[in-house]
Amino acid sequence: MAVVSARNALYDRRVLRVHDSPIPVVSVGNITVGGTGKTPFSAYLVSALLKAGHHPAVVMRGYGDDELHLHARMNPGIPVIADVDRVAGIKSAIAAGADVAVLDDGFQHRRAHRDLDIVLVSAEHWHSNLRLLPAGPLREPVRSLARADLIVITQKSASDAETRVVVRAIQAMPAIDAAVIVVALVPNKIVSASGDGRVSLDAIMGESVLAIAGIGDPGSFFTQLRQLGARVTQRRFGDHHAYSEAEAVRLALESVSHKYAITTEKDAVKLSKIWPANGPKLWYLSQAVRPTEGASLVAAALVKLFKRATSIVG
Repeated sequence: MAVVSARNALYDRRVLRVHDSPIPVVSVGNITVGGTGKTPFSAYLVSALLKAGHHPAVVMRGYGDDELHLHARMNPGIPVIADVDRVAGIKSAIAAGADVAVLDDGFQHRRAHRDLDIVLVSAEHWHSNLRLLPAGPLREPVRSLARADLIVITQKSASDAETRVVVRAIQAMPAIDAAVIVVALVPNKIVSASGDGRVSLDAIMGESVLAIAGIGDPGSFFTQLRQLGARVTQRRFGDHHAYSEAEAVRLALESVSHKYAITTEKDAVKLSKIWPANGPKLWYLSQAVRPTEGASLVAAALVKLFKRATSIVG
């Protein structure tokens, strides 16, 4: 904790250099390890920027091909750049023709200046363990939320009442002036991992489902399937799990005794490449981002972002 605080203090005092960018930079991050929905929310912002006529690029560290391909699938045609050095990644985005960079998981990477800092907080895990690594999931102290311009509470399986408790807790914290927004990450559709079909969400009502997840918050994925009425058999793997062919074969064999084998969209990117061709069909559950509180604040922040950039250039 002392090391993290000291590093942040050096950036706050500009002892450590922060690199500016000629294009606006939006950071989407969190203060915990995984599970808040950074990738779908980043993709949601990219989609909003595209609709507004801009040319965004996603810049990320890249823990593997899964997140890179996921962004490319969610917003086809946009540049998706993986670079541990986010400053260099932004330069690559500019070279690719981007007029705005969206940093997926950029809150702790303070070398790169950002014009809009968005931090995501999971409603499901806010009270479970608020200790720093390695004792808990926090990358830095909760008070670091004071650096954010917008705080987004992501709601997957938490009730509205549970989510409101988190909103009030954050709003009551001293030194936090950021607007607090709530977005629901809701099941959108069930799609074949091979891309050759889909079924309705109602199709799994009452059916047995082998649910496969190697993400930061597998519990919410399993709960969402149960909330859709499925009878779920859980198969849980670590975040960013690299599935082996042997594991894919074993899962496919196990899925024979279930009506559906369903994974997350992120896991489907990896599993679809090694899923047995003669095995049962593999499906994934896609998520839709639906702002339920403060949607206009996100849109206003993006508009302000470009007004500020124009005034700086002028």
